[in-house]
Amino acid sequence: MSLDPRADVLVPPTLADLAIALERAFAFDPAPAEVTRMDARVARAVAAPRVAGRRLGRPKHLARYGLIAAALLVLGGATGSLLGLYGGIGGGGYTVAWDRSTKLALTQVDQGYQVTLEAAYADAAQTMLAISVLDTVAGRGDQVDLRGAELTDEAGRTYRMTGGGSTPAEASVSANTVWYDTPGDGSLTGNHHFFLAVTEIGVRDGNAVSSTGDPWHTVAGRWTFEFDLAIVPGTLLTPGTTVTANGVTATLDSILVTPTTVRIDVAYRGLPADASDWASIASVQHAGRTLPIGSGGGGGSSGSEVVQDTINTVIGTGIGTDTTAGSWTVRIDELVGWGADGQVRLAGPWAFSFSAP
Repeated sequence: MSLDPRADVLVPPTLADLAIALERAFAFDPAPAEVTRMDARVARAVAAPRVAGRRLGRPKHLARYGLIAAALLVLGGATGSLLGLYGGIGGGGYTVAWDRSTKLALTQVDQGYQVTLEAAYADAAQTMLAISVLDTVAGRGDQVDLRGAELTDEAGRTYRMTGGGSTPAEASVSANTVWYDTPGDGSLTGNHHFFLAVTEIGVRDGNAVSSTGDPWHTVAGRWTFEFDLAIVPGTLLTPGTTVTANGVTATLDSILVTPTTVRIDVAYRGLPADASDWASIASVQHAGRTLPIGSGGGGGSSGSEVVQDTINTVIGTGIGTDTTAGSWTVRIDELVGWGADGQVRLAGPWAFSFSAP
């Protein structure tokens, strides 16, 4: 399934524009082969409701588009901070990250485009940046957004981008969030010095639609920032519990708990060898509270990779917790993979229960 205006189907202009906007929100240009793989995975997700997208190797965040109240734009005008754009963007783990973020308000202007690193948050599982884009020259376009944002730290560690979203406020302003995996498998904490390079922004001009039907074009530039940020520690639990269902043995290897997400690592033996891209239909409960499976920025997603004869999967929740104490239940009702003949579904449940001090 494709919403690309170049496809041999008729797409309403508003829907085509939405598809283009969603594509821009991913903030990177995939290779053609990866686009094909992504199309296939989207089709699988449509066919398997409630299966979260893969976390490993591709963005996880669907953009949130909507008009923010015009009153928010009086926060500082063309040269002030646009910090107030972010408060109502999302909930769950995003709200936690935003409320606990370090407000930075670092601004650079190139070619009349002002990019502001408004705020940053990092914990042992994931890192979030809030970046505003403002066109200071009137009439050049009717929307702007963020494209490339490369993040490293003082040790040269690269923070792998996992997703992003853009919310336009008016013709010249957008609020953008970018999410990264925090390196170190949960062990990286403490104060660090970061380097951010914004290399591209997007500009939409509805009056200059290209032959492809895409009203967007890229503006290359160099907006660079340095800042200090403390990475909030997480807690790693290693239950090591094993259960078997439907001929498949599952081991709950670890649970990384942070304020914004709970990242669960499960290893499987006995899954069909001719299928891959396994995703989990799962639920997580902690101390009587249900933690929703993540499907966007501020939450995790699920995916799989093969390690020798074991298939490791990762499930992430859309919000975390400040304490690990109490009872935990991780229940995987179904595994959904993809084989040569189409979708492969295995019924569970694989249920793990334990308590943490």
